[in-house]
Amino acid sequence: MPAVSFYLKKEVLEAIRARASSGNIPVSRIISRAVEDYLKTNEMNGARKRVMEHIRQVVVPADWEALHRERTVADADRD
Repeated sequence: MPAVSFYLKKEVLEAIRARASSGNIPVSRIISRAVEDYLKTNEMNGARKRVMEHIRQVVVPADWEALHRERTVADADRD
C-alpha cells in the first residue's frame, strides 16, 4: 500500500492517537477508514442526485401532487 503524507491539526491527531490506543488499532487504519467512509458518502450522494434527476425527467411536475396523495394513503394504511 503506498504511503501518503498530509497535515492534521494537533487536536485531531491527538484524538486519533487516543482512539487508536484505546482500540488497539493503528492510526493509519483509522485514517484509511475515515477516508473510505467519506468517499462512500460522496458516492451515495451522487447516486441520490442521479436518481432524483431521473425522477424529475420521468415524472411530470403536475403528477407530483397525485403521487404525494397516493403515498400518504399508502402510509396511512400501514398503521
